[in-house]
Amino acid sequence: MSKREEEKQRIRDELGIVPPKPRRKRKPMTEEQKAAADERLAAARAAKGPAKNTNIHPSVVALPEDHPLSLEKVKEWLKYNRDFLKSIKAQKDSKDSKERMQYQVTENYVKNLNIYLKDNVWCDHRYGKLMEHEMTYIVTVPAGEPESHE
Repeated sequence: MSKREEEKQRIRDELGIVPPKPRRKRKPMTEEQKAAADERLAAARAAKGPAKNTNIHPSVVALPEDHPLSLEKVKEWLKYNRDFLKSIKAQKDSKDSKERMQYQVTENYVKNLNIYLKDNVWCDHRYGKLMEHEMTYIVTVPAGEPESHE
């Protein structure tokens, strides 16, 4: 035992710390056990059923797949931008303001995509995988006309 290990042990003894028991290694599974485990897992997955998307707003789930802000498209954009955000993480504290801005814009876009999935509120003025499209406003009630509540 090295001096460092002896010192650690002495301190543990003084403090009354008991080291944890070493974990026993598992025996490797046989082919029959592996096959049985695969069958049990397949049965459990089948019994579970499809995902219910309880944390996603029902209006977003109800949109058709060809809608510009459909659930599938937004999930794809979210995955892409999360991966991109990880790849440019070093730019967060960069001295170059353009690099910092790119990181902040991407981070904000990821947050806005999550808000949209949760609350069905689009907070950004852009949309798309690379934020390539711009949102446009649609007038539903022209100015000066009272909104009917019928």
